[in-house]
Amino acid sequence: MKLEWLRGDLARTRRASLLLAGLLVSSMLSTLVLALLLASLAGRERVVVVPPTVQKTFWVEAERASPEYLEQMAYFLAQLVLNVTPQSAEAQSRILLNYAAPSAYGELRTAMAANAERVKRDGSSTVFSPQDLIVDEARQRVGLRGLLTTFISDRRVSEVAKGYVIELQFAAGRIVLKTFRETSPNDPLELQTRPVDAKGASGGAAAHAGDAAAR
Repeated sequence: MKLEWLRGDLARTRRASLLLAGLLVSSMLSTLVLALLLASLAGRERVVVVPPTVQKTFWVEAERASPEYLEQMAYFLAQLVLNVTPQSAEAQSRILLNYAAPSAYGELRTAMAANAERVKRDGSSTVFSPQDLIVDEARQRVGLRGLLTTFISDRRVSEVAKGYVIELQFAAGRIVLKTFRETSPNDPLELQTRPVDAKGASGGAAAHAGDAAAR
């Protein structure tokens, strides 16, 4: 009788051991799967940026955005490039680079860094007062014209009519800046004139903003 009880107790012990071993293996497999998942996601964080203030309703498609969205983004980016003070230049440069297209990032970063250094060295500021904004929905571009006023300390040194073209790209749920450069205030979208080559497109406007501040 005692032998039978011992055999039963041994069987129960074996079953418990097998159950614990199974749970341990399952736990180890789960830990391994989670570790592999975390490793695969490392460095793949997605950042989606939009204008800080949405003033109009808009729509977006796979690779296109509505005129209202382009207008708001263009105005926001223009403020970052053209409304610059010695105190804000570096911070605005960093914000603008969050919107730079990969193809334009390097040149734009170099131009914005040089402009920030120049603005701080000269103690100059620029203020852009937009007068007209034209949206080219088909090419995802915006033409902007207005007055660019330059100050050194508290003294206004110039006020000039300026035109700019801002080319945007919407893909994978994110809008990026491809081109921001100075054009004619009479033809900001260059519909009547031949566009300059694309070599200086990405950094042109950033460099111009620094030059204007230096005047």
